[in-house]
Amino acid sequence: MTIQTLAMAIARANASMEHLTDTLNAADAKLGDGDTGTMLHRLLGVLAAVDIHAAPDLGAAFMALAKAGAASTGSSLGTLIITAMMTAGKATSGQRELEWDRLGALMSAIRDAAMARGKAELGAKTIIDSLDALARAIDGLQDPDGIARAANAALASALTEFRDRPSAMGRARMFADKSIGLDDPGMLGLAEIVHAITAEQDPRHRGTTLA
Repeated sequence: MTIQTLAMAIARANASMEHLTDTLNAADAKLGDGDTGTMLHRLLGVLAAVDIHAAPDLGAAFMALAKAGAASTGSSLGTLIITAMMTAGKATSGQRELEWDRLGALMSAIRDAAMARGKAELGAKTIIDSLDALARAIDGLQDPDGIARAANAALASALTEFRDRPSAMGRARMFADKSIGLDDPGMLGLAEIVHAITAEQDPRHRGTTLA
């Protein structure tokens, strides 16, 4: 993973919001404010506008993204995304690239930092549960295509596993019974964005899976 890989991933994530914004807003509106898609679209637009190619290393690139993002959002999910960027920045400080088999460990560190920042526990039906599934699924994998397949499968499985559970965090916890049968917007957003970043079946991405 290089700065170019990171820039490509952010560009793809940002482009995906053209069709995901309404989907995520609708998912959030069932139990929340209905603005998850709008917030992510705005935040990813800010991140995509940051020119990280001149950054001296991955750590600096992640930190530049965190700084820009922090100035554009105060939402709980947005704060977790900035926390993820800062965690990745500290973990890759001084490094021009990150070996693929270390990506799982980085995701574990991001999961732990997000849990601490958001005061969330595993099993509460939040994006933390998806981060945990993702970290465990790609731990130690070295092939980027294999990582993409494992990541997408794990995130889809997490949605299925938690869909029929009640939400125990955020505004949704006040409507726990109503949340049964619904996807958590944060979990859904992560699954959709990772798919957009890695999906080879998208003609625009064929043959270019973050390798």
